[in-house]
Amino acid sequence: MKRVISLVFIAALFALLLYVVANMPAMGEADNPTNSSEVIERYLEKAEEETHTENVITGIIINYRGYDTMGEVTVIFCALAAVLAVLGREKRGRIYAYADRSKVPSSVIVRTMVAFLVPFIILFSIYTILHGEISPGGGFQGGAIIGGSMIIFTTIFGLYESSQRIPQKLRLPLEGSAVITFFIVGVLGLVGGGNFLTFAWPNIAESLQPSVVLWLTVIVEIGIGLGGAMIFISILFSMIREEEEIAVVS
Repeated sequence: MKRVISLVFIAALFALLLYVVANMPAMGEADNPTNSSEVIERYLEKAEEETHTENVITGIIINYRGYDTMGEVTVIFCALAAVLAVLGREKRGRIYAYADRSKVPSSVIVRTMVAFLVPFIILFSIYTILHGEISPGGGFQGGAIIGGSMIIFTTIFGLYESSQRIPQKLRLPLEGSAVITFFIVGVLGLVGGGNFLTFAWPNIAESLQPSVVLWLTVIVEIGIGLGGAMIFISILFSMIREEEEIAVVS
């Protein structure tokens, strides 16, 4: 029965996508919205004023294209769900990868340098996340930097050591933080008298709106950064995990 329901759902989705594609404007038409420069001019001229962010790119991604960005973080979360559905999560006990089983010890110099540099890389990622509204960066970039730092750390120190530094109980509640943060901020926009994902709330004083928009943007960036980082790390751990041994308590 489940297979039948799944096939019906996939067939309906396929038919919907075919209908949408068939009704899309033809490539190169003068009336095609993609050929209009009005949106680009609006972004460049009004982004800083309307989104209250100095970084125009952040203003576009979080404010003007908030629905699209929310969809992107949802897709990333779905990617994690798909990986875990196939490979599963690590169980309690020791988890290993090939690097843990290698009989050739890694260089002391490399281990020392990685142990020294990774905290600074994570510190830089935090700066990138928190200052995305006023400088190049943001949640996606900061989360990717954290994920990259853990790839380096795991390559040198092994999966077991990495899983002890960022255990499953820490990752699990944070993996969905990007989607949850977007949803909460979206609902707050409705409460504030605007539409879903409205950052400037009509029901508050106009003088307070820049501060509200700024802080909501920072909160969303933090959610994206934490969620993205934990998703990257969980996918990494699942894909390189080779075997597990359940710890036996004597």
